[in-house]
Amino acid sequence: MSARNGRSRALVLLAVLWILPLAFLLWRRRSYRYPRPPAPAVKAAPKPKPKAPVVGSDGQVRSPSVSANLAAIQSLPYILQSPDPRLDLRGVIVNDRARTSPGLNFFFPWSIGNPGKAYLMDMDGKILWRWSLEPYLGADRSRPWVEHFQLLPDGSVLCGLQDRSILKLDRDSKLVWERKIRAHHDIWPDPGGDIYVLTHDRKVVPRIHPTLPVECDAITVLDAGGKVKKTIPILELFERSGYSWLFPRLQNLAIGPNPGFLDVFHLNHVETLDGHLASRSRIFAKGNLLFSVRNLDTIGIIDARTEKIVWLWGPGNLSYQHDPQMLPDGDVLVFDNGVDRSQIIQLEPISQKVTWRYAPPEGFFSSIAGSVQRLANGNTLVTESMKGYAFEVTPSGEVVWKYANPENNGKGKRNGIIRMTRVDPSRLTFLPKP
Repeated sequence: MSARNGRSRALVLLAVLWILPLAFLLWRRRSYRYPRPPAPAVKAAPKPKPKAPVVGSDGQVRSPSVSANLAAIQSLPYILQSPDPRLDLRGVIVNDRARTSPGLNFFFPWSIGNPGKAYLMDMDGKILWRWSLEPYLGADRSRPWVEHFQLLPDGSVLCGLQDRSILKLDRDSKLVWERKIRAHHDIWPDPGGDIYVLTHDRKVVPRIHPTLPVECDAITVLDAGGKVKKTIPILELFERSGYSWLFPRLQNLAIGPNPGFLDVFHLNHVETLDGHLASRSRIFAKGNLLFSVRNLDTIGIIDARTEKIVWLWGPGNLSYQHDPQMLPDGDVLVFDNGVDRSQIIQLEPISQKVTWRYAPPEGFFSSIAGSVQRLANGNTLVTESMKGYAFEVTPSGEVVWKYANPENNGKGKRNGIIRMTRVDPSRLTFLPKP
């Protein structure tokens, strides 16, 4: 038994000696990671280029979604003309005397090859007074672009010549004073005597674009004689008010063709508040400023004491708006240009609810300019600037008065009207007594 046991132990030991090396080799074979052949090179998909904003040679930065009729605007001054198959419509073409708001109409059309001009007209279309830049220009035939006329009670007018000056003409169009300043768009004479104008200055703002200068807008306050008292830069105003997130960041966008400068802000309106609603909210405090920044789709109110924005509305709701007006009840009325149809919006600023809207099914449209005014009887006067029409509508939207600019270019296009305002004749001291 002992010999058999010895042989058995010998066989087991022999088997172990053979099996263990074989198992070890098999284990190494299974665990060894053979090098895989390199995978075929795959070209990475090109990264999509950032979609550049639409930038015209006038420096206007616009959303890529803007329709071609607005994006195609190429240069300043804007050409305020529009094709019109009804050039036979001239002057006052609708006049429902029983439902219109009485008064006179002060307006300034776009002028082709002529000095800037403004008119005071009655409700039947009769011109009662004229103003012209002809005496101011004299032999100067540069034909500066006139962006605004503002009528004063004594018959004098404030006139803004884009990027050139603000000037005051008397009722006979003779120059009273001139302030050389890069002015543009609106002029607001405050009842206290100061004159609020819009100005701009080009400079590079790296946080917007590293090389292209930005047209940096500002609200500039002049005294009654045209001397500069102070300036409120819009860029710094937005930054210290916490609204710099509205600025487009264009550092990594390929903007072309090179526009020379970027018009990011495009301030187009300012007016002072009289404070009669200050007990309701601090946004209505006396001296606060209602303003409009077109290219940010923004209207807002500036606290005159702290020079900070205390109310802001518009992004996502407005498109290239013009001429916001503070109404006596505290609502804000604004001409919302849109990109293919315009509308008039009345907004309660605290609740931010739209309380009235004029957007008729037949539509109206002015891609640039445009103005709106609430009249004494509750009607609304609208200037469809690009097409050369002004019309008065009732609260229900019925047109009760309409004027068509009789001027045209002789080639099927009616000249535009930059702005029309209804004026109470009792506040004008220069008109002959009836």
